[in-house]
Amino acid sequence: MSRQRGDRRRAPRWAVLLPGLIVIMVALWFGGSWLRYAADERAAERGRECAAGPVALKVVVTPSVETPLREIAKRWNARGPVVGDRCVKVNISSAESAAVLAGLTGEWSARELGDRPHAWLPESSIWTDRLSAVDDALLGSAPDTVAGSPVVLAAPQEAAATLSKAMAFSWADLATLTSDPGGWSRFGKSGWGRITLALPSPAANPATGLAVQAVLSGVGKQSPLTQEVLARPEVTDAISKLAAGQPSGVPETTRDTLISLGDAETMEAAPFGMVPVLEVDLHRRNLAADGRPAARHPLTEIVATGPVPTADFPFVRLAGIDQVLADAADQFRQFVLAPDQQRDLARAGLRTVSSRERPSNSVGMSWPDLPPATAPANSKTTQQLAATWAAATEGGRIVTLLVDVSKSMTGDGGEGRSRIDRVKESLHGYADYTVSGSVGLWRFSRALDKSKPYQQLVATGPIADRRAALHQAIDTLTPVGSTDLYESIAAAYKTAASTYVAGKRNEIVVITDGGSDGTMTLGELTALIKSVGDPKKPVAVSVIAFGPDQNRAALRELAKLTKGTVSTLTDARGIQAALGQLSARRG
Repeated sequence: MSRQRGDRRRAPRWAVLLPGLIVIMVALWFGGSWLRYAADERAAERGRECAAGPVALKVVVTPSVETPLREIAKRWNARGPVVGDRCVKVNISSAESAAVLAGLTGEWSARELGDRPHAWLPESSIWTDRLSAVDDALLGSAPDTVAGSPVVLAAPQEAAATLSKAMAFSWADLATLTSDPGGWSRFGKSGWGRITLALPSPAANPATGLAVQAVLSGVGKQSPLTQEVLARPEVTDAISKLAAGQPSGVPETTRDTLISLGDAETMEAAPFGMVPVLEVDLHRRNLAADGRPAARHPLTEIVATGPVPTADFPFVRLAGIDQVLADAADQFRQFVLAPDQQRDLARAGLRTVSSRERPSNSVGMSWPDLPPATAPANSKTTQQLAATWAAATEGGRIVTLLVDVSKSMTGDGGEGRSRIDRVKESLHGYADYTVSGSVGLWRFSRALDKSKPYQQLVATGPIADRRAALHQAIDTLTPVGSTDLYESIAAAYKTAASTYVAGKRNEIVVITDGGSDGTMTLGELTALIKSVGDPKKPVAVSVIAFGPDQNRAALRELAKLTKGTVSTLTDARGIQAALGQLSARRG
C-alpha cells in the first residue's frame, strides 16, 4: 500500500493555481465593470449638475504668491467643484499689482494682462484701497486677508552682521541713521561711506510705502499715520531727510533694486546699503524664484524692532460678474483660508495665522517671531504720502489743471452732490497737499472769455505763491455752456509748450465728464500737438473722465500721443484719488 502511495504523481503547480486565477480574473472583470459603471454614473450625475456647462473663474494674483496659488488652484480643480449648475475651474494668472490697478481703473489690456479677472489677490490692501478710492463700484466684496508678509530690510551679509551686532534699531531710527554724515564709521566701517536706504517709488512698491509709513509713524509717535501727522514739522523733516539721503540711480522696482545690491562684490562697491522688501519677496529673490537670474550674492534679512509694517495679501471679488462666478470666488477664497492651503502658503514664505511652518529651503533668511504689525494708513493718507514723496524726490512738477465747467457738470456726482461740487472739493484737496512744483488752473466750456471757450484763471507757477489764488479760483467754478474740449486742450497745450520748464514733468490734467461739442476735431488737435510739440520738451496730456458720456477711444489716443494717462471713473467721487495717483506717478 505504501508503494501505491509512492507511485501517485503530484499535480502540476499551474493546475493548483488555475482555479484561483480564474476567480481573480472574474472578480477583476466584474470590479472593473462596476468601476466603469460608477464612473459613468458619476459623469452622468456631474453632467446633470453641470447642466449649464463649464465656466472659468479667472483670478489674477501678485507674483509674490503665484507659485503656491497655482498649486492651490490645482487642488481645488481636482475636487470637481460645482457651483449652481456650472462646473467651475479656477484659472490663475499673475501680474504686477500696479498694472492691474491701472487696467481696472482705465482700459484693460488683454494683450498685456490676459483676460479681465473676476477676482484679485494683490500683495497689499494699499492697492484695493486705491481701487475703492477711484471707484468703489469696482469692488464686489470686502478685501479678506489670506496671508501676510512683514517688511524687512535686505542688506549684504557683512552689512547686516555689522548693524545687527552693533545696535537694535527701530524704523523711526532710520531717518537719523541715513542722515548721519558719519555713516558706517560709527560702526568701525569708514570705508563704506554713508548708511544708505534705497527707496523705490512708494506709489508702485508697497514695501517702500509701508516702510516709509512705519518710519513716519514712529517719528510722529502715532499709528496709523494720518494726514494730520504728515503735516507735523518733525514728520516733514523726516521725509526731507529720507528723500535727501536717496542714492542716485535707484531702480524703479524693489526687485531690480535687490538685484542691483546683490550683484555688488563688496560694500565699498555697493550702490546703496539696504532696501525695504517684503520678506516673501526677499526669500524668492535669494532663490532666484522670481523669474530673474540669481544675484551674485544673496542678501540677508534684517528685522527692525517695534511694530512691523506688514503686507496683508487681500483677496477681493471684483464687481460686474454673475452670481455663479461670485459664489465661486467666495468659495475659492474660503478654500485658500483652510488649514491645508494655509500650510502651503507658509511653506512658500508667507506668514499665516494657522501655520508656523517655514520654507524648507531658504538662504539669508532668519524667519524670526514678529512683534505686532503696524496699523495701516487709510487710502487718502497713503496717496498724499506718495505725492509728497514724489515732490520731495523729484522737486515737484509743472501741472496745468484744465477743468470742464459745461452745464452737464450740474449732474449727479454721487450721494446727492453735483459733479462740479465733487470736482471743487478734489481740487481744494490737491492744492493743499501739493507741496512743491508749479500749478495753474484753467476752465473750459463755451464763450467764457469773449469768443474763447476757455479761460486761464491762475497762471501756472510755483504752488507756494499761488495756493491762496487757486483756492479762490476753484470756488468760482460754475457750470455754463457746452463742452469745447479739443479747442481748450489745444490752447492749454500751446501755452504749456511755450512755458516749458526743463528738468521737470510738464503736464496738462484735463478733468471732464465727457463729450466735445466744439468745431475742432480730434485729428486737428493731434496735428496741432505734433506741430507745436518738441520731443525734447514733452508736455503730457492726462485725462480724468467720469460719467457715461466719455469718448474713451479718443482720450486714449490723445494720452498715448503725449505719454499721458487716462483715468475713467464711474462718477465724480473718484476724482481726488485719481489726482493723487497722477501726483504720485513717477515722472
